[in-house]
Amino acid sequence: MSPKKVTLVYSLNNTFVLKDIALLERMGHKVMSIQSPPHKDVFRFTWNRIKEFFLGFFLVVKSEAVWSWFNDYHTFAIFFWAKFLNKQRIIIVGGYDAVSCPKLNYGIFLKENLRQFLARWNYKQANQIWVVHQSLAKGCVNAREQDGTQSGIQNFIPEVALSIREVPTAYDPTFWKKEGEKNEKGILTVANISDERTYLRKGIPLFIKLAERLPEYQFTIVGIQNPSANQRELPKNIKLVGTLDRVALKKQYSQHQFYVQGSKVEGLPNVLCEAMLCECIPIGTNVFGIPEAIGSTGYILDATDNLESLTSFIKAIEDPIFLGKQARKRIKNQYPISRREKAFKNVLNLEKGEK
Repeated sequence: MSPKKVTLVYSLNNTFVLKDIALLERMGHKVMSIQSPPHKDVFRFTWNRIKEFFLGFFLVVKSEAVWSWFNDYHTFAIFFWAKFLNKQRIIIVGGYDAVSCPKLNYGIFLKENLRQFLARWNYKQANQIWVVHQSLAKGCVNAREQDGTQSGIQNFIPEVALSIREVPTAYDPTFWKKEGEKNEKGILTVANISDERTYLRKGIPLFIKLAERLPEYQFTIVGIQNPSANQRELPKNIKLVGTLDRVALKKQYSQHQFYVQGSKVEGLPNVLCEAMLCECIPIGTNVFGIPEAIGSTGYILDATDNLESLTSFIKAIEDPIFLGKQARKRIKNQYPISRREKAFKNVLNLEKGEK
């Protein structure tokens, strides 16, 4: 396959976005990107839309295909030009763009407004819709029954069902691996928490309740903005850490025996998979891609769990080293980089007549 130029549009420099850019570049392709941060003030919001429209045209003209990480305002202009110029159009769905969660006031399908109208148009113009987990296509029954969360693109827009592909994110086991010794009583969770909604969506209240039940264990929350301001309200056995780069994050995974993913709405959590590769024993809620990532290598919570059985599980583990190695093996086998690379190749090998 000869090298090709592609365009990737996205909102934030998330790890999974940067990994896709790096993967495409390793495959020999030229990646031209447009980043449009989710500004709420009118001036910067408008500037993003202008930038996407004019810059998007010049990039799409030179591209064989365009990808949009998440479906939102930033997708529209790039898809408009790609549709006009008959270029391949792929949306990568991560979670927000496939749900409606009234309890958390969260999800692209929650409100019938311009944002949802554009998202629906984008989905209908896509040649392919990549979901990181099949529940984002078909819906998550547990999330609906527990919190009233409606989900699944094909439930909102049935006519796009044939365009949907499950293409999980991928993880590099040569980087994400345990270094040093673990604290057998160390329990970790990681989330980029900037507001109350994210705090609730990522299940931090559940993590705090667990810390209260296990005062002899050391709990760490990574990703809280302004950690010092929040420390006073928490149990003494919880430590808050700000946002970390991947090297520092790997050190945290390596030092903790357990990793908790308490999310109410999620796709396929990168941090959970990274932690498992670093031999953390996973604990997670039974929604979206979390149970599939964990499998039989840890503990899966349901809505009726009062945490007694979870605390018993944590205290009763006789061979944490073995279970941690099983967790690493599962992620290494389930989500190899080769699987995602194949999905990119399949798009870029299509002839123009197949679009």
